[in-house]
Amino acid sequence: MTVDRQIAIGHTNSTLSHKRCSLFSQTSDYALRAVAHLASIHEGMSTIPKMSESIQVNPPYLRKVIDKLREAEIVDSQRGTGGGVFLLIDPNKLTILDVLNAVDPLQRIEKCTLGLPGHLKLCPLHSELDAAISQIEELLGNRTIGELLSLRRSSARCSFPNVEDLYQL
Repeated sequence: MTVDRQIAIGHTNSTLSHKRCSLFSQTSDYALRAVAHLASIHEGMSTIPKMSESIQVNPPYLRKVIDKLREAEIVDSQRGTGGGVFLLIDPNKLTILDVLNAVDPLQRIEKCTLGLPGHLKLCPLHSELDAAISQIEELLGNRTIGELLSLRRSSARCSFPNVEDLYQL
């Protein structure tokens, strides 16, 4: 199997781990990590440096992501001693789609990408692709961050974010 094929189907090894294969942007990934982190910590609030270390995102980029989440009224922050970033929405009501829409919404296909004047409607290919995007939006709009964290705790999948590990650093 070629390296490109391994990446395309999501298989990576240590030499390929720097490559990404995702439907979602890096910003979306970071936003979901940040929200999951905030939803999983007992204090409900975290500083950018602590969050950055925990979710493995560099602090300047994380600040930009947090700014977008703040603009969407998903998070807010408190300055000063004892301050930090915190969720404004209950994780059991905050959907994955809410987070994605705040930072980098999924793009729907609204017109022929070839720009042909006679193509007023979507061709069968683009119509199918848009229908798939619609199904993804529906699925992500029905799954909350709280549900994701519950799934993580009840399975042997990825343990991110493991709150207990955060405080042993």
